[in-house]
Amino acid sequence: MKRLLIILSAALLLISCTTDYEETNIKVINLQVNSNDWVENTDSEGLNRYYSASFNMPEITSTVYDWGNVNAYITFDQAQQVLPYVRHFENNEGVMWTRTVDYEYLPGKLNIYVTNSDFFQTQPETMTFRVVLIW
Repeated sequence: MKRLLIILSAALLLISCTTDYEETNIKVINLQVNSNDWVENTDSEGLNRYYSASFNMPEITSTVYDWGNVNAYITFDQAQQVLPYVRHFENNEGVMWTRTVDYEYLPGKLNIYVTNSDFFQTQPETMTFRVVLIW
């Protein structure tokens, strides 16, 4: 009886252990937003200033959106940092602020945002980004 139970258990284990191999796809897209291409945005009262840049990205298909992943990085020289990027600054007059760079995506589109905590800073400088799609 024990042998039969062991054989049945082994058979059940072998039948239930199927492996489904699917190919993983990766696409890397490099983007640049020039300083004069940032769009200034505010709320309905003209407050809470932030800047944005939008990209048409047909690579973000419904398959990527529903089943994949979209990672964005800001690049500096030879380094890159995953978004959101948050850094604290102080100028020569002692004024301090924090800059946040983040993103959102939907099928066919990627939006990048730059927000300074004091809502006063001038238009952002030219920035480069790396977007990695995995599906």
